[in-house]
Amino acid sequence: MDTLIELRNASKRFGKKVVFEDVQFKIMQAQTLALTGQNGSGKSTLLRIIAGLSNLSSGQRLLSGERKKLRIGYVPEHFPKLHFTPNEYLTYMGSIQGLSKAHIQDKISELFDMFSISSMQNTYIKYLSKGSIQKIAVIQALLSEPELLLLDEPLSGQDSDSQASFIDLLHKYKKQGLGIVLACHEKFLVDKLADRVAIIRNKKIDVLSSRLKPVMTITFRTNENFVHEKPDFEGILSCSYEGQSCTIICDKEKCDNIIYNLLNMKCSIESVNEC
Repeated sequence: MDTLIELRNASKRFGKKVVFEDVQFKIMQAQTLALTGQNGSGKSTLLRIIAGLSNLSSGQRLLSGERKKLRIGYVPEHFPKLHFTPNEYLTYMGSIQGLSKAHIQDKISELFDMFSISSMQNTYIKYLSKGSIQKIAVIQALLSEPELLLLDEPLSGQDSDSQASFIDLLHKYKKQGLGIVLACHEKFLVDKLADRVAIIRNKKIDVLSSRLKPVMTITFRTNENFVHEKPDFEGILSCSYEGQSCTIICDKEKCDNIIYNLLNMKCSIESVNEC
């Protein structure tokens, strides 16, 4: 399985604010990587960096092998309400990508049918619902048959039927070799689509297999004698420190036992959450 993009020792800052630091992971062909984390943790920023729309503060974003270019489709979370019809907008976007009119119309027709929005193709985008606009954004990203598809909260505004159709669509494209990175908070979407999960927390990114059992985060304050290293408890996947505060990512079934051990070590539990 080929690597599409690799981040090495990647860091991003806005002024003095550190979004994430010393990140490294690979994005693979025919795999889905889900970016999870709380609002404001840096998911959208990371997507823009992967897309090449934003620069790293330090580190490298590398295309694999001899690649000089990579066809990338990018769908932002907030798509503008344009004074174009979907047909006008998509035809224009396809033409500036160098696609033939025949290819554009065939692809538009295919994807309109797939998303059940053929009846909306001549309605101005600004009058459409959020869910319908999101579908048009996805269609635009798929027009050029990208090698990598980046999706920021792709189910925003979608009803249950549209969500099911969208999941089926992504499975189809992944089988054809498409690499997918999606920023989302819906656990069921991660369970259905993700091959790997990147959890963004405390300026770090831990990349895990989605086939692991449910994952929990435990944040606690250490006592003065606590050694700042990964505690030797079964089920801990990773840990990070910021002063006396530590965050552990662990298997859900081992969470209670880990908390029990931390309390015995005189640590103060601050929060316990499922990722």
